[in-house]
Amino acid sequence: MHLAVAGAVIDRSFLIAAGIGAAVLGFVVLQRSAKFAVSIWIIVLCFVPIWLGIGLGFNGNYYLPPTTAAALLVITALFPVKSFRFSLIDALVLLLVVVGLSSLLTTSPSIALGFVFTLATYFVVGYILGRIAPARVDIRWIYSAIGVAFTVVAVLALIEFALKWNPFVLLSANNSMYSVWGTLQERGGSLRAEGAFGHSIALGSSLALAIPLTLASRFRLWVRACMVLLMLVATIVTFSRVGMLAALLGLIVSIVFMRDALTSRLRTALASALVALSVILFPVVATVFNDAGTEASDSVAYRGDLLSLIGSMNIVGVASSARREATGAVYFGNFRSIDSQLILTGLSSGLLALALIVLTLAIAIVLVLRGRASAATIAIVAQIPALATVALITQYSIFVWFVVGLAASSQLTLRTARSAGPVGSGFAVPATSNAFDPVSAGGRP
Repeated sequence: MHLAVAGAVIDRSFLIAAGIGAAVLGFVVLQRSAKFAVSIWIIVLCFVPIWLGIGLGFNGNYYLPPTTAAALLVITALFPVKSFRFSLIDALVLLLVVVGLSSLLTTSPSIALGFVFTLATYFVVGYILGRIAPARVDIRWIYSAIGVAFTVVAVLALIEFALKWNPFVLLSANNSMYSVWGTLQERGGSLRAEGAFGHSIALGSSLALAIPLTLASRFRLWVRACMVLLMLVATIVTFSRVGMLAALLGLIVSIVFMRDALTSRLRTALASALVALSVILFPVVATVFNDAGTEASDSVAYRGDLLSLIGSMNIVGVASSARREATGAVYFGNFRSIDSQLILTGLSSGLLALALIVLTLAIAIVLVLRGRASAATIAIVAQIPALATVALITQYSIFVWFVVGLAASSQLTLRTARSAGPVGSGFAVPATSNAFDPVSAGGRP
């Protein structure tokens, strides 16, 4: 059930004028402080809805979201970057972009163009920002800024659930993005919190992504623990199964492998709190899903049916099952919504792109198991269930790739530190450059 909320409609021309003015002023201001620049982007990520962007092209059919516009501005302000070192993940991302561009030379180039635009504006921009930001700002400061922002996001999500009121949907816009993402969701008669993220899955998965980063931040141990527990509870009120799973996985993997960032006492406290929360909140979650009837099981079955599309994937380019309807909607076979980022990548860019992502994720898992993963790499590994079962949507998409960029930077720094002398897993080492981690290209469910 969707609850439409009316609000003041923001005119597109006003947004364009305001955006240009803000860009000029913002560039001047952001150049003065790298920390301030990164902070502004994190604020836009967490508190500016995706529908407050700008349509590009003659028909406005290509859309520039606020997070991407802000990221481009911040990237420009952060240059020049000194001591940049090319890494394995840089090569893999570059190859992924080349494969995506190559799809324009195969069949269905008009369909491929839309996916290439998404690849550039959401994923590549997010990766570049995450890749260069640690060259200008201590990565643990970035982790701390993310921790603060997502603690506020968590508190707002809990308030939204308690009051059944979302202030962000009141900032309506006269575009298709608002019609898609500007409504509230329910599951089993309970409101699903979504904050400014446009969808409960995007909110839940983004909170989950922030948990390992917050645990590796600069705050006192008890402060980090409280922040993370707030985020964990907030994922529950999204009633997103994959969001809750990714949050649990991120916390558990952090407890087990983030030994330099967490004392044994804190790991024990977090594990105990996790068990207590599970016991207390499981009946509530179970009741909501029971009241939802077959909604959850139908969703699982639908995702299973998507596997039938794998046979239509090409080595490079859009799958042979792709077609564009008269309305402009793209279908793969009989499926409009591709609720799996991994499958969507294979359908939109080909098996080669999918293989690159799977290989990168496998290497990231090995890094975690060997105790050589940074907090950002752990955060991405914990997202694997989400990548397999949902598409990268709204701000969640660019946030994932931002964290991939952070992982690349932090892994290179850890490798450099290890070659310089014996260290632990290196969470306390400030990141100045870069190296490893993964993901894909996506659409929306």
